[in-house]
Formats: sequence, structure tokens, C-alpha cells
Amino acid sequence: MLSLNRIIYFIFFCFATVFIVTLSFRPYPGDFIIKAIPVLSLAFLAFLKIPGIKGKLLGIGFLFSDLGDILLELDRSAYFVFGLAAFLIAHIFYITVFIRKPVLKKPRSIIVFVIIAYGLVLGSILIPHLGSMMIPVVAYLIVILAMGISAALGSNNHLLIIAGACLFIASDSIIAVNKFLMPVPFSSLWIMTIYYSAQCCIISGALKSR
Repeated sequence: MLSLNRIIYFIFFCFATVFIVTLSFRPYPGDFIIKAIPVLSLAFLAFLKIPGIKGKLLGIGFLFSDLGDILLELDRSAYFVFGLAAFLIAHIFYITVFIRKPVLKKPRSIIVFVIIAYGLVLGSILIPHLGSMMIPVVAYLIVILAMGISAALGSNNHLLIIAGACLFIASDSIIAVNKFLMPVPFSSLWIMTIYYSAQCCIISGALKSR
């Protein structure tokens, strides 16, 4: 008999695969539902399998990520700022989970340095092209970098959590470059594949960190 974890992971991978395979057919009826189900399933896994406040905070973070997914899928142009805000709130919840018992050891301090350096370079490239979107995008960049740093610093965080945070930064970087700098070939494929991988790493790492 399959465990609940395996059933939820099966749902996650099935719907994530369906959405990625059908990227070229968007928009189609219910595409936002297909997109949302993978991370929604991870939210249920967090609520059900990670005890205490940690599971609740992480689950809420997944739900806000899902809200961002839905808003961006419904109308990326009209709801971009609202989607950005939803993901920003999600990262704040992730930070509250990741930052517990911070410690600055050498391997993790290197990761922190790389994240900060990467953020400074990306920000310096993006800022001249942001126009009226400067404040929300820079605010989001700061928060997602803080999320990555908190993942690296939290002493109880499994390496999968750090990998997931870094993948999340990579996915959103492609979105930013594609939107504000230049078209990225197969951007939707790269963004969604890396994004789903990031969320899967985060929940898997959280389950192992128990």
C-alpha cells in the first residue's frame, strides 16, 4: 500500500509534468488549475507531515506561492505585481522556517557569499531596465535573496532546502531576465521545470530535517 507521502509526490509529479508538457498550448481552459495543483499538494504534505508551527508556516508559504502561480497564469501582464507580492509573502514564510538556529560555518558562509554576490550582479544589471517596476522588483529581489541566505544559515536545514532555495532564485532570475532584459529561449520550460524542482527540494528537505 502506498504511503501518503508517495501518493502526494505522485500527484505533484503527474500534474507538474502535464503542465510542463502542455506549455506550448497555453492558454487553455483550466491551465491555471493544472499549474497550481503540484504546489498545492506540497502544501497539504507540509500541513499533514511536518509537525508544529514549522509545518504550518511552510504550508502557508506554499499556498502563497500557489496564489502567485494562479495570478501569473490568469494574466501575467495585468497581475504581475500581485503575483510578485504573493511570492514575496511566500518567501517571508519560508524565511521564518529556514532561519531557525542560524550558524555561520565555512561551507555555508561560502553559499551566503555567492548568493549575495549573485544578487548584487543581477540587481546592477536589472535596475537600469526596470522603470516603474523598480521598487517592487528590487524589494522582491532582496526578499528572495534573504530566503536563500536563511536557507544556508539555518543549522537544521537539510542540503535539499538550500538547493531548493537556490533553484528558486534561478527560476525567478530567468523570469526577470526574460521580462526586463531580453527573450530567453524556451523560458517557460526552464522557469517551470526549475521552479517545480525548487519547491520539491524544499518540501523534501523539510521532511528530512525533522
